[in-house]
Amino acid sequence: MTILGLADWLFILIIVGIIILVYLGISFKIYRKIFYDYNKPPIDLVDHTEDFYKKSYEWWEEIPKSEIKSHAYDGVKLHGWYVPPYDKDSPNLAIVVHGYQSKATDMIIIAKMYAEMGFQVMLPDLRGHGDSTGDYTTFGHHEKFDLKRWVLHALRNYGANKNILIHGVSMGAAATIMATGLDIPKDNVKFLVLDSGYTRLSSTLASPKKTRFLRFFYLGINIFTLGLNRYLLWRVNPIRYMRKNTIPFLIVQSEDDTAVPKSMAKHLYNASPAVLKDVYYVPDSKHALGFKDDYEGCRNKVLDMIKPIFNIKKIYSSKE
Repeated sequence: MTILGLADWLFILIIVGIIILVYLGISFKIYRKIFYDYNKPPIDLVDHTEDFYKKSYEWWEEIPKSEIKSHAYDGVKLHGWYVPPYDKDSPNLAIVVHGYQSKATDMIIIAKMYAEMGFQVMLPDLRGHGDSTGDYTTFGHHEKFDLKRWVLHALRNYGANKNILIHGVSMGAAATIMATGLDIPKDNVKFLVLDSGYTRLSSTLASPKKTRFLRFFYLGINIFTLGLNRYLLWRVNPIRYMRKNTIPFLIVQSEDDTAVPKSMAKHLYNASPAVLKDVYYVPDSKHALGFKDDYEGCRNKVLDMIKPIFNIKKIYSSKE
């Protein structure tokens, strides 16, 4: 039996050390790409010159609106937009939350939808997106606290008795779900619209075939999120919060979504003890494109569910 000498052990340690350094180096590059450099160069997910978005953008250019600002618990400066209601006495307010690599103004068409239903609308830029500060994103972990700030901002500035609807897309939906686990005023938050929300970040990162290799680097990425951003990826776990959520909700799910597959919508739906809940599936649609591919169907489903909750009696037109 051969006994390894000191030189042999030293060689093995050097090889192991090199492997670890290479592993951490690749992990760091992936971490930087996903959490820091996701908008470099800047990405425009919505083209407002497209026929589908054009009218809503023209509406946005014409309506009265104002910039709103708040501060996150860790000092990040949060930016957003506020659109007053057609009826100044409206008790209803919608907070519309965009997704990864997006920004508040990408959600104009959704803002217009709620405005026509009589809501006043808030459009926040998530941290590290749009005009909010912040060097990185956390896919909902820190963002859930930011969303709580916006809910409190709404109640403080627009009335303590507001009936609030939160509409989140993808990462925005994840942040919305996780915000329900905080001490937000649930007497005010009456309904959630969850468009393409994921169950767990770990499952989402490794869901498309082209990113399955991320499973191998998941541990390394976690080392950097913990060391540099003070959280572990397993904490981005919306389904854990959904198990305690009793706020009524609608899930909008694209059937051909590979980043957030159809099974995630089923798991989120089944996990919640909410009495009023539903899922609206959009066939032949990709990730977060359900409203674009079936706007009338999605809009009508939302309206049917929220009409009695928010006492919606009139649909306004952009000409009023």
